[in-house]
Amino acid sequence: MLRISRTNMSVLGVWWYTVDRWMLFAIIFLGCIGLFFSLAISPAEAISIKTNTYFFLTRHFIYFFISLFFLVSISILPSSLVRKLSLIVFIISFIGIFLTLIIGVSSGGASRWLSAFGFTIQPSEFLKPSLIIVVSWFLARSRLESDITLQIIPLIVTLIVISLLLLQPDVGQTILIILTIMGLLFFNGLSWKIISALTTTSFLGFIFLYLNFSHVASRVNNWLAGWFFPESLDNRPTQISAAIDAFENGGLFGQGIGEGWMKYNLPDAYTDFIFAAVAEEGGLFLIIVIILIYGFLIIRGFSKITLVSNYANQLAASGLLLIFGLQTLFHMAVNLSLAPAKGMTLPFISYGGSSILSLGICMGMFLSLTKKDDPRIKKMKKNFSEPGINF
Repeated sequence: MLRISRTNMSVLGVWWYTVDRWMLFAIIFLGCIGLFFSLAISPAEAISIKTNTYFFLTRHFIYFFISLFFLVSISILPSSLVRKLSLIVFIISFIGIFLTLIIGVSSGGASRWLSAFGFTIQPSEFLKPSLIIVVSWFLARSRLESDITLQIIPLIVTLIVISLLLLQPDVGQTILIILTIMGLLFFNGLSWKIISALTTTSFLGFIFLYLNFSHVASRVNNWLAGWFFPESLDNRPTQISAAIDAFENGGLFGQGIGEGWMKYNLPDAYTDFIFAAVAEEGGLFLIIVIILIYGFLIIRGFSKITLVSNYANQLAASGLLLIFGLQTLFHMAVNLSLAPAKGMTLPFISYGGSSILSLGICMGMFLSLTKKDDPRIKKMKKNFSEPGINF
């Protein structure tokens, strides 16, 4: 294990003793699980599109280590620089989402990606963590200054972002952002009456999406049919039914690494349905281990948030952890047929360049905002604050 002396006052030394190392190692462990199963599952997709067998594994490896670099680098930054970084990322991502509507790469009837140098980028992935910190800052200032008008700005920005996402369309990210912003409003002390009104509005918005977006209606109808009218499917295999079959085939200890059939039947087995693919090959035992790791991250994360003294940082960290947890929950729910298919990755395990990189940024920001105060720094400030000495 890496050993750094407690007397080391370098940037790395201070970071090592203030960051939550348990959460850091848990995230790295999830990434290693993702790489391992990318080796077992993604070659089937590479062969089907007639490319190099380890095409997706190689890219997954590169994306993960860049994500890890982002995670560590951002977690080293002080919270004031994290807020400035989030504003820069937000502006760039916002412009990127706008450009997807003009020059975006279309796939499956949606235009969510920008292409450059042989790689595709999904700007909405990077917008999520930056939007949360921007909104959190305004909400925190509104509460601390008792100025309700400061809440209007983030709500307007969020509405604009949601509108652009629906034009792509990207319903999954839209729902994720709406629920996270509602969570931030709840954490910020919004009254139950307003929360109820927002919940009702969100429900009406879902009905609007169902009636106006054919792919949303199709996914919801297939999901409902699978639960209540399975005979209406006429034995037509769906992504969710195949995922359920994968769980059943996996049993307690799995079919064995590389022995699953799901990866040959679903084009998204290594991304949107990686949870089911892992269940088939690793079994219920491994799935429980993965769930416990995510549970550890969420529980420990919220316990760390309670120790943060700065309210704006506390609110922002809550939002970052909430969107991380919701994305994990949605992915698992879809794979277990508890929700309609949304096309959402499993954090740090699924393949997906933009997703892995944005999650590195997201959790890097979280680790930065929740770093504990180093008593050595406090002591230095006290010593150098004596008369005639400026710190």
